[in-house]
Amino acid sequence: MSAANSIAAQAVINSPPSFAPASFNNDPSLFLFNLFLMTGAFFIGVMMVGRQGSRIWQQRLFDHPLDPVSVYRAITLFAGIGLTLRCGAEALHLWSWDQKTPDIVARALMAKRWLDPIAVMCGMVWMSLVVLGEPGLEHQLRKAPMPVDMWSRWPVMLRALVVLALSFAAALIAVCLR
Repeated sequence: MSAANSIAAQAVINSPPSFAPASFNNDPSLFLFNLFLMTGAFFIGVMMVGRQGSRIWQQRLFDHPLDPVSVYRAITLFAGIGLTLRCGAEALHLWSWDQKTPDIVARALMAKRWLDPIAVMCGMVWMSLVVLGEPGLEHQLRKAPMPVDMWSRWPVMLRALVVLALSFAAALIAVCLR
């Protein structure tokens, strides 16, 4: 069955004219807010997952799989993958919305339906790792108090804020031009 003839495409065709999916009830601010956050979270998630994957790869010869740092990295990796896939799938759906091209919307919805279960499975792995690794991680964190220097990481946060600003600008332009 082609995307153009799918039930999803027919639902798009038969829905009342709207600049956004029906669930937004023709509210441009709600659509803008969702488009912005899903897009921004996806791109920041890609950056974070890439960074954490890179750290895991770089340290693969030094870190034992059961070391607290390895468990921490796995937790953050799976949480990041889950959130990134979920937000990316939703962003894809929102960016593809156009009643003039129901086949593209149908393809985006199908991609979303395939990505959502994978995102949820990553989230379940993340939760399982938290439950299983928590006692050892807490024990290790309580051993020697080390101050956490969060201020030195602000340049990294600035990059994320730039991505968010660009995502907001893109979403605002897209909503205003619809």
